[in-house]
Amino acid sequence: METEPTRIVVYHCRNLRLFDAGEQKNFARSMPGLSLVAVPCSGKLEAHHLLKTLAANAEGVLVLACAEQACQYLEGSKRSHKRADYARKWLEKLAIEPDRIEFVHLPPMDLAALDRVLKEFVTKLESFKGTLNGAQAG
Repeated sequence: METEPTRIVVYHCRNLRLFDAGEQKNFARSMPGLSLVAVPCSGKLEAHHLLKTLAANAEGVLVLACAEQACQYLEGSKRSHKRADYARKWLEKLAIEPDRIEFVHLPPMDLAALDRVLKEFVTKLESFKGTLNGAQAG
């Protein structure tokens, strides 16, 4: 029996410069179930964006931000970290695994780091996949 790929949405700051023109689509195709969303700054993400993404049938949401000291908008990275933590607290209150939302400071232009983070996140999500299916059914 073939298993479905883990559905992950990755919001990443454009200032990380992870992809050249067209590379984002190729990278997403290399990993079934992956959706990549570039945002002008991770600080533009609100907690409700992350929660709505999970409600729309994603199994996990990954927020990739610049290092706090390297944030072009000064507070954006710090702000997005706080919002991801806030969304995770809401998941706890709803008895949903808070680790479905992950926040990571990623070095700019480092696709190897992105690949490593994604593999670790997929492993984490798969470790409680039975609880994910139960939470989605209810």
